[in-house]
Amino acid sequence: MPKIDCNGISLYYEVYGTGIPILVIWGIGGEILPFIESLKQKAHGLYQIINFDTRGSGRSDKPDREYSIEMMADDTASLMDSLNIRSAHILGISTGSRIALSLASRYPNKVKSLILHVAAARSPGSDEPEAQEVYDRLYNTMIMPGFMEKALLYPPTIPSFKRLFKALVTFNGVQLLSSIHVPTRIINTTSDRSTPVSMAQELHEKIWRSQLILLDGDHMIARTDPEQITDHVMVFLKSLETSK
Repeated sequence: MPKIDCNGISLYYEVYGTGIPILVIWGIGGEILPFIESLKQKAHGLYQIINFDTRGSGRSDKPDREYSIEMMADDTASLMDSLNIRSAHILGISTGSRIALSLASRYPNKVKSLILHVAAARSPGSDEPEAQEVYDRLYNTMIMPGFMEKALLYPPTIPSFKRLFKALVTFNGVQLLSSIHVPTRIINTTSDRSTPVSMAQELHEKIWRSQLILLDGDHMIARTDPEQITDHVMVFLKSLETSK
């Protein structure tokens, strides 16, 4: 089981193939196997895929201290250094999109491009009551004893989930967006009740020359239709290579 010491903790990671690195940052639910399998197949021979479990999740350490999105961005940068990856395309999914935004702001030289899926720079506010209700329902469901063990392959513990969720809801990266100047593609959906279209539009409007794609689907599309997402990922990356 590959683990590596990064930023004072041990992170579980996996590396597939060779080529230009694509670093995948998962959401709180952790690894999405159909998505990573699809990405591996399409990237074969062109890109190296690296994915890892963030602190507090999966097979990585779950230290008993407060977490933050910025801290997890520092973890990611440390992982890249430990694996001798100078820079990579960064693919952030859900909570991973916020870690990706923080990484791009804090370590711009490490980020070749950003691909942000079911992404937002912040959690819902008082003017988005439906999305806030979804957040509350998710939290209450996930902390039910035994639920995560049934729903997720490598679940966080209830205490580490609470720390991850707090990091998620207290992060506001809107002020970071204007500082991001790498090619960025936002791939969100039209029926994501936790991440309204307005949040994708906010990213698009504030990130320099970003691209916005809205697909039919909800927050789980990377699980239910991974091919559609990985197709958009590969088209974007190939467009960057041909534009050089």
